[in-house]
Amino acid sequence: MAYRYRVHRGGPFAGVTSFYSPGDVIPTRDTKTGLFPPLNLPVRHYEIDGRPYVLLTPEDRVKNPDLVKPRDSDVMVATYPRNGTGLTLNLVVEIHKAHNPDLPSDHPFFNQRPKDQTPWIHNKFHSEEEIENMPSPRAFKTHNYYEHLGTVKPGQMKIIHVFRNPKDVVCSHFYHMTKLPPGLFDYKGSFEEAVEFFLDGGFETGCYWRFNREYLENKDGHDILHLHYEELTMRKQEGVRKINSFLGYPDLDEDQMEGVVRATTLDYDNLRSYQVGKPGKGVEMLTKEQRERFDERSRKELKEFEGVPESFFSDELYVKQLN
Repeated sequence: MAYRYRVHRGGPFAGVTSFYSPGDVIPTRDTKTGLFPPLNLPVRHYEIDGRPYVLLTPEDRVKNPDLVKPRDSDVMVATYPRNGTGLTLNLVVEIHKAHNPDLPSDHPFFNQRPKDQTPWIHNKFHSEEEIENMPSPRAFKTHNYYEHLGTVKPGQMKIIHVFRNPKDVVCSHFYHMTKLPPGLFDYKGSFEEAVEFFLDGGFETGCYWRFNREYLENKDGHDILHLHYEELTMRKQEGVRKINSFLGYPDLDEDQMEGVVRATTLDYDNLRSYQVGKPGKGVEMLTKEQRERFDERSRKELKEFEGVPESFFSDELYVKQLN
């Protein structure tokens, strides 16, 4: 089955024509190669220290050491895009709320807009003043590479690193690139071409395996909890307990656990058209040969790390876990 490029025309992004600000340098596609400079990728991007970044995160944000003044209660969710960022942030928010029933109604955790509830701190649309004025507890997200966590020194902030089976990531990423308004990514290839780009070097955040390896290695000794997306969706209570403990809270009682799970359960039948949140999409969209190529790459890059599921390395186990 061929999955082709289609422009998203409805939903929350209807009518959005630009993500840029005056003065932004917007890369243009090379007419000969069909790729975007400077790193010859199929999507628009910036290059920062040889790493690709989405155009919403310019260098003066990614490498700003004064962007955040960390607090003991802060937590940051760090992910390669399409790896469960939103779900993990929702879990963090609901766990905080379960333990802090007296939080005022104007606390950001009650804001229905994710960008204000749990800001993407390296996104250019949040000022340092806005971030500083947020009341505690605070939760942030980042898609920065590990080497660009310079805004946070080891031990200053808890970090939750979430990684997802790359066979599902490439499917979700394809929809993400093709359903958002034209201008941000401007990807115009087929799904089959997207698979090859993903295996070769990735999209606007570069190589999935390189990104996650660096977090799993954690050479600087950050306070990191490593989670995989499957345990947050297929064994949610297990993931909730891990996050709850990492945040330093006592065990959730039965009612609290039920409330957290209920508030963060995805309705897969009603996800927006650019979202692919259900594990196992790769069974539908990838051929067996393609899935085996992903397995081979993951065995080479991730097999040495404790906690990476065997379903990342075996197509048989990947398919079996869905039954």
